[in-house]
Amino acid sequence: MIEAFEKQTVRRAEAQVVAAHPRGTLMKKAAGEVSDTVVELLLARGVKVAESPILGLVGGGDNGGDCLYALAYLAKLGYPCLALILSDKPHLEALAAAEKAQVTIERVDLAGNARQVARLAARRARAAKVWIDGLVGAGINGKLREPLSQVVAELTRISASYPRQFLRIAIDIPSGVFADDGRLPGVCLGADVTVTMGALKSASLLPPAAYEFGQVRLVDLGLQLSEPRLARLQARDVGEFWALPRAQDHKYTRGVVQVVAGSSSFPLTGVMCVEGAGRAGAGMVRYVGPEEAAFAILSRFPEAVVGAGKHQCLLVGPGIDSKDSSRVREAVNQAVQAATSGIPLVLDAGAIDFYPEIVAQVPGGHLSHRAVLTPHAGEAARLLSALGAGGGRGGVTRAEVEASPAAWAQFLADKTQATVLLKGAVTLIASANETMFSQAGAPPWTGTAGSGDVLAGIVASVLAQHQARAEQSGHHMSASQVSFAVASAAWVHTMAARNAAGLSLSEEPEAKGLTALGKPIVASDIARAIPQAIAWALARI
Repeated sequence: MIEAFEKQTVRRAEAQVVAAHPRGTLMKKAAGEVSDTVVELLLARGVKVAESPILGLVGGGDNGGDCLYALAYLAKLGYPCLALILSDKPHLEALAAAEKAQVTIERVDLAGNARQVARLAARRARAAKVWIDGLVGAGINGKLREPLSQVVAELTRISASYPRQFLRIAIDIPSGVFADDGRLPGVCLGADVTVTMGALKSASLLPPAAYEFGQVRLVDLGLQLSEPRLARLQARDVGEFWALPRAQDHKYTRGVVQVVAGSSSFPLTGVMCVEGAGRAGAGMVRYVGPEEAAFAILSRFPEAVVGAGKHQCLLVGPGIDSKDSSRVREAVNQAVQAATSGIPLVLDAGAIDFYPEIVAQVPGGHLSHRAVLTPHAGEAARLLSALGAGGGRGGVTRAEVEASPAAWAQFLADKTQATVLLKGAVTLIASANETMFSQAGAPPWTGTAGSGDVLAGIVASVLAQHQARAEQSGHHMSASQVSFAVASAAWVHTMAARNAAGLSLSEEPEAKGLTALGKPIVASDIARAIPQAIAWALARI
C-alpha cells in the first residue's frame, strides 16, 4: 500500500531525523537521488552526456540546496550544468559545492522587472534538455509570488508547446503545489518525475495537483510516521483482500448481485453493469428491468438471471430514464429496501439524482457506510447542490468539484454517511472517519462511454462477495471493509483498462511523455479484461 501524509506531518518527522544526522547528510542523499534519476532517464532516452545541458532552477531553503548539490554531482559526471539562482538567500554550502564542481552560476536580479526575469529563465530553459525544479518546497503556503509566478507561467507555456523536448524533474514537490487537499491555488510547474523526500505528500495522490507530479520516486529517509489518512492500494493489497471461492462454495454463497438498470430508452446500459459484476467473480448476477432490455442483456451475457431474488448487493441507476416514472419508482423502492435491510447498495448514474427521494424513505433520513455513491464530477455537483452545499450562490458547479475533488468527496461522505467513490482520472474513495483511498493509473482511453457502468458492476460484485462471507459469519461489513472493497474494485477497473489498452499491468507509474498510451478501448474491452486483472492481484500474494 502506498501511503501519503500531510506536509507538516512529514516536516516534523524530517526535523527529528535531520537532528540525528551530521549537517548536510540527508540533503546530499536527496541530491544524489535526484542526480541518479536524471542520469537514468537521459540514458533511457539515449542522449549523450555532452548533448545534455541541465538547468537548475534554484530557490532558497532546502530545495534550492538539493538542486545545487544535484547539479554538482552531475557536473562531475561531465554534464554541462547551469544554476539559475532565483533567490536572495541560496543555500551557501551547496552553492560552494556547485561552484567547486564547475557548475555555471547565474544570479538573477530579483529586484528587476518580473517579466524580464521570466524571459531570462525562458531563454535558459529553451537551451537545456533537463530542468531541475528546486524553486520552492513543501514549507511554502499560498500562491507563488513574483517573479517566480511569471517564471513558472512562462516555463509551463514552453513545456506545453514542446511536450517531449524537455525532461522536468521536481525536487520533493512541484513548485506551486501547496495545499494538502490537492487544490492548485495558482500556477504550477508540472514535472515528468518528482523525487520526493521522506514520505509521499498528500497532494501527490490527490487531483488536480496529482496530475502535476508525473512519476513519483520516494527517497527513504527513515521517517517515523503515524497511520495515514490517505492511501493507494496495490496488487498485493487487493489480492490479500479478495474473497476467494472455497471448495464448498456455490453460486449463492459466492455473492449475488442484483442490477436494476437500463430502460426502454436505454436498453443496453445494463449490459456493462451485469458483465462487470459477473466477470469480477460474483456467483450470480440478477437483472431487473424492462423485457426488451433483459433480452438485450441475455443476448450479450447469457449467464445473467432475469428477475429479482435474494442478493447480497443491489446496484441501481445506470440507464434508468428519469421520464419513466414507474421505472424510477421501482428503482427507488428497491434502493430503500436494500438500505433498510442493511445489505450493500450501489447508487450509480441516474440513482444519484434520486438520492433525496431514497433517503426520505429510509429510517433516520440518511444512508450507512454500506451504501456506495459513485458520481462523476457533474453528478457530484448536482447532488451537492441538492444537499444545500454552495449556500446562496446557486449550489456547486462541476468546475468547483474538479478543482477540489478530495474536499467535496469527503463532504459528501460526511453529509450522507455513505461511502463515496468520486470518479475521475484519479478516483477517490471517501468515508466518514476512514482512510481516503486514491486509485489511479488507467490510460486516458478509459474515459469512454460505459466505462463507469463496468466500474459500478465491479464495485457491486466485490461488495456482494464480502457480504456473503459476512452473512455466513453473522457479522456486518465495517466501514473500513467497505472502503477497502470499493478501492479494490477501482484498482481492478484500472488494471483491466491497462490490460485492454495493451499496457503493462505493472503498477510502477510511467513518467509523462516517456511511454506510449496504449491503444483505444471501449467499455466491453475493459469488462473482458477484468479476470486477468484479478489474476494479477492474486499472483502477487
